[in-house]
Amino acid sequence: MASTIGWELYRSFLGVLKEGSLSGAARQLGITQPTVGRHIAALEAELGVVLFTRSPAGLLPTAVAHTLRAHAETMERT
Repeated sequence: MASTIGWELYRSFLGVLKEGSLSGAARQLGITQPTVGRHIAALEAELGVVLFTRSPAGLLPTAVAHTLRAHAETMERT
């Protein structure tokens, strides 16, 4: 999967997965909510997929996001 995509995009992606919202991920990561939003939009654009859908409960990961999670977590460990 697109190894040239920067770690910061994947870091924000994992933050949203774990927290369920842009604002929660921003708090966890120590960056702003708009920055997390830009990271997610950039990652989606690079990959050509939708990673999250909005719901009253927050951002819900798509099937693609669940698949990408393993790749991102591997990056996080290395």
